[in-house]
Amino acid sequence: MNQKKFILLVILMLMASFLLCSCAWFRRPEPERQPLPRTNEEQDTRQQERQQTRDMRRQTPQVQPDDQPGTDTMDLADRISKIATGVEGVDRSVVVVISNMAMIGVTLEREETSRAGDEALKKEVARRVEEKEPSIVNAYVSANPDIVKQLQDISSGIARGEPISTFFDQITDVLRRMKSESGNEEKD
Repeated sequence: MNQKKFILLVILMLMASFLLCSCAWFRRPEPERQPLPRTNEEQDTRQQERQQTRDMRRQTPQVQPDDQPGTDTMDLADRISKIATGVEGVDRSVVVVISNMAMIGVTLEREETSRAGDEALKKEVARRVEEKEPSIVNAYVSANPDIVKQLQDISSGIARGEPISTFFDQITDVLRRMKSESGNEEKD
């Protein structure tokens, strides 16, 4: 009988501890704390701190990540785009520059394409780019809308500040397609 009382006592203590612990689960959440309204002096101080931070950022030279093209590469891409659109028959162009190679996607005007032929226009764009930009050794040009769209995606991603390494697979695919399109596919 003594043993039964002991077991009953242990069970009652366990139940009491479960009840006490379970009450913590059903507590009401604390109300959200609202920030106190700031005075004009505090707002002015915070604005001054923000301005000082902006000024410091302007004075500190920004380091460009290794896998992100610099502004000079982006300027080069803009110059090449202007050269490409300067060819009669090219309506628009998008350019991605990697090292000494330019991948140029062009949108051709229909009338000029039917007169000169799209292959002749693409060769003219490549010739002018390689002639006017000595740093470009290979200029690959495509009028394929799918390739142009991929180049636009890559170019806009780089302009947003995404590292070029995130587009490696896409760039490799575009370059392979551009080489096969122009008949310059390299043999491994």
